[in-house]
Amino acid sequence: MRPTTEFHVDLSDEQVAFFRENGFLSIDRITTDDEIAWLKKIYDQLFIERAGEAKGFFYDLAAPRAHKGRDLLPQVLGPDMRVPELRESQYYRNAVKLGTKLLGVDEEISAGGHMIYKPAGYGAETPWHQDEAYWNPNVYLNSLSVWMSLDPATLESGCMQFIPGSHKKEVRWHRHINDDPLIHGLLTDDVDPAEAVACPLSPGGATFHHSRTLHYTAPNTTERPRRAYILVCSGPTKKRAKPAHRPWQAEEREALAKANINAKVF
Repeated sequence: MRPTTEFHVDLSDEQVAFFRENGFLSIDRITTDDEIAWLKKIYDQLFIERAGEAKGFFYDLAAPRAHKGRDLLPQVLGPDMRVPELRESQYYRNAVKLGTKLLGVDEEISAGGHMIYKPAGYGAETPWHQDEAYWNPNVYLNSLSVWMSLDPATLESGCMQFIPGSHKKEVRWHRHINDDPLIHGLLTDDVDPAEAVACPLSPGGATFHHSRTLHYTAPNTTERPRRAYILVCSGPTKKRAKPAHRPWQAEEREALAKANINAKVF
């Protein structure tokens, strides 16, 4: 049963200004311990079931689609479609509330979720990238991601790391991990990791980052898993006169079609 205890959180003007200047923000708490315990049970069950795999909603971000080995960085898309109660959680409500404030929009924004799992001891890194490199090239976006950890997120387990101010530039050139278009994960070489700021979190803490902010998480070398639940919050979009040039998206669609694999790609 979903916990009903409410958890109220807000952002100061200074925090909003920090986000807009740096492209990211970290907060200590976005929901309750009771809700984290409830979310862990849902999270674990979705990964045990490999929820939605036949329809392309479950796959490994760090390995070729439909590979036969152990999952290095598995992901579940749209968990709230399988468990609608997630949309009533304190996390979901607070993410939308704070995301609306950070994006500076008047109307309430939309939100969609996904979950990423780093197995204990061998969970793969998430290379440096910008989220917008994955997304719709036909529109100008006003979006951010809210990243909440269900476990202690440390440098060793794969906490979020950001390049301050990188959201102020255009989407960088990206390529697929190992230059394999059957691997959904992207990376950019146009980054200086020495500029990174790491944001460790306790369970129930959260980071926010703009869709163009460069970010990274290290491999999980600890003895415990690192479970993250992400919500992408989006304000109104504006159609582009000409689609953005992102050939890596077309390369992936072509590779999937050739391999006859059903998968979710923009």
